Amino acid sequence: MTKLDKLFEKPVQTERPLRILVYGLPKRGKSHFVATGAEVGPLYWIDTEGGSDYYNSDEDHGFRVLRSTDPAQAIKAIEAASASVNGDGRPVVALDSFSSIWFNQQDVAEKLTQQWSRGRGGDRASFRAWGPAKKPLKKLYDLMMKTRCHVVITARGKEKYEVGKSGEPVAMGTVPDVERNLAYACDLIVEMDVVNAAKGKPPKAEDYTALVVGSRSPSIPIGTLFHNPSLSLFMPASAEGEAPAGVANTVDEQVRDALVAPATWAELKAILEGKGWVIDTAKARLQEKFGKFNAAKIDEYWEFLKDRNPETSKAAA
Repeated sequence: MTKLDKLFEKPVQTERPLRILVYGLPKRGKSHFVATGAEVGPLYWIDTEGGSDYYNSDEDHGFRVLRSTDPAQAIKAIEAASASVNGDGRPVVALDSFSSIWFNQQDVAEKLTQQWSRGRGGDRASFRAWGPAKKPLKKLYDLMMKTRCHVVITARGKEKYEVGKSGEPVAMGTVPDVERNLAYACDLIVEMDVVNAAKGKPPKAEDYTALVVGSRSPSIPIGTLFHNPSLSLFMPASAEGEAPAGVANTVDEQVRDALVAPATWAELKAILEGKGWVIDTAKARLQEKFGKFNAAKIDEYWEFLKDRNPETSKAAA
């Protein structure tokens, strides 16, 4: 087995609960799409805009509702739903809409900026404020990548503009009005619309459409179009298998390494002596590996020597 084979492992099928972002202009059927989640599993609806008000939970729309724009509440809901998965189906947690949660965090950043900019530079305070404002969103995205429940997220649509040849802004379609990193935590991105509705008459069910504009799933590729969409139509994008393993987090380890890493030859020499190195031996090993001494390579010298045993360094090198 090669060193490369030891570093990597064979892939195994892992669970892929559905994580879908649905967006569109007003009155395009986003909340109705959320309501169809009750056909897939127990539906837990985080309602930020009153979309659940039109659906009686006792009339073929079984769900429970939570009204909050706090991302911490969404995290709690997804954690609890994920922990409840026992092989008898998966709960569906819906965030309707995430745009309101994103606007909430913008308000957090704005108010922190106001507090921290008193007597200080406003730009610096604004930059600082985005750290705590985005922190719960990052935690939410990380959680979505390993959750075992289905997650449905709706978002308001907004027009995207680019500067045309004339120098005037040109509409280039609709994009979700959300924090930009959300899309990476979703497996499907779907644009809702209404087509072919008779003028002056309410649209029929088949007039509502869902166009897949982003996909990781070969079962439902980009360009797939559904009429009268419901969550069940998108379930082929999910998969069964082993529970997903989390990606190793090395942040704390890297911080610890950086704090103890020497910045000068004197610091490196002191560390090596403490580890039992004879400095002439250490210099010889470094010269064999890197050639003539270069003070700018202290970090490379440290990485090369820090895990080597002075007694066996010749063979290790």
